[in-house]
Amino acid sequence: MTYNDLKAALAAAGIGDDAECRREAELLCAKFGGISPSSLPFRRDEDIRSRELADALTRRINREPLQYILGEWEFYGLDFYVTPDCLIPRPDTEITVSAAIKFLPEGARFADLGTGSGAIAVSVLKNRCDTHAVAADISPAALAVAESNAVRNGVADRCRFLCADMLSECFFDALPRPIDAIISNPPYIPTRELAAGIIQPELDFEPRGALDGGTDGLDFYRAVIPRAAER
Repeated sequence: MTYNDLKAALAAAGIGDDAECRREAELLCAKFGGISPSSLPFRRDEDIRSRELADALTRRINREPLQYILGEWEFYGLDFYVTPDCLIPRPDTEITVSAAIKFLPEGARFADLGTGSGAIAVSVLKNRCDTHAVAADISPAALAVAESNAVRNGVADRCRFLCADMLSECFFDALPRPIDAIISNPPYIPTRELAAGIIQPELDFEPRGALDGGTDGLDFYRAVIPRAAER
């Protein structure tokens, strides 16, 4: 299989436009074919004999997210482990991180609710060395990924990990006092949209609990916002 074959197979599977298929083919070749992006222009027709690359292509054609296949992804200029136990960090969430970095007071302690991979908490901590965080999630498996990412990015000593349910009446009692900010990118897709399968097929591989926001998608907002004001 060559790079050109790989790119063509991705395009035929409807993965994306030409630029998206080119980028994904480059990442797969680098990860599983041992061809660096800098050398790829000279090796596009080289036959890559890699069972791992063939398996990765099959997984991607079946619409498994590229991030899970690679096992890592960049977010806010940092490298994060990602697994099917957590939601994939997305570029739009970087807006939240930028706002937190800008507006948190000096020496702030903040809570990242529904932390998943830890992308928000870790990115803020990395860029604001004066801050401390509590990263909470209902999933022990997701918290394990978040803790690994905190260690990977050198901020684990300033982050506490809490396994708890945001929808629980006693959830906020588990948070330390005082807290300067509560940051969250909670599930917000209405249940009916997930059930109807009208969203992109890659989302079927992501944890449902990190996507399903209830009947109108606002369950977590209703649960968190009124009680957040108390803190």
